[in-house]
Amino acid sequence: MTIQEMRERKKELGYSYETIARLSGLPLGTVQKVLGGITQNPRQATLEALTKVLRKAPSLVRDPGIPFGEPRTYTIEDIYALPDGVRAELIDGRLYFMATSTRTHQLIAGEMHFAVASYIKARGGSCEVYMPPFGIFLNGDDSIYVEPDLSVICDTDKLDEKGCHGAPDWVVEIVSPSSTAHDQIRKLNKYKAAGVREYWVIRPDKRIVIVYEFVSPDPESAEDKVMLYFFDDEIPGIVFPDFRIRLSDVV
Repeated sequence: MTIQEMRERKKELGYSYETIARLSGLPLGTVQKVLGGITQNPRQATLEALTKVLRKAPSLVRDPGIPFGEPRTYTIEDIYALPDGVRAELIDGRLYFMATSTRTHQLIAGEMHFAVASYIKARGGSCEVYMPPFGIFLNGDDSIYVEPDLSVICDTDKLDEKGCHGAPDWVVEIVSPSSTAHDQIRKLNKYKAAGVREYWVIRPDKRIVIVYEFVSPDPESAEDKVMLYFFDDEIPGIVFPDFRIRLSDVV
């Protein structure tokens, strides 16, 4: 692609310079200088990185948690067609871009996986625990595809090489300020309706954990419970009642 073609493709996709930098792995300043015409003779590796993002990518979003591109109905095939390194979730015909994890996010996710997997193994349990990229086909079909930060599945008949077909028993999402509405409203409602039993929303920015116990998928159910914990608390599990973790030991 020529630089002019890249500029036109950028406009067509609705990309910001920040989005292109994130997807290509190039410094933001480099992207701005090349596409802004300041750098007259970019390195070949830079051009290849930009071409890979702009040529292959479908219409993505400007910010995490906002539907991709112009309004249209997306399918699971759009998920499969994403460029390497680009992750998204599919909910009600919309794609939602997933931002790159921070160091704190990775620390918490890694510790949660280790703690839960160790707990299950020590007790000879049959439940399995997964981290992304691991696909959850939440309704057992292709209508909702998500990649939670942690998924615990006790009915292993739901599992195959593509992922989990149906609701996990326990889901954990580590939330950034930009994805709060996505995880605490949109995905929360979908998890509840699908039959997830336990849902943790971890907020590193506020050092809190909101734990939802979904007793019924009925949206009008008054039996559901919501508990608020701080990172300094010893947080108990619901699917595994004697499981405990204190996140202040991690971050």
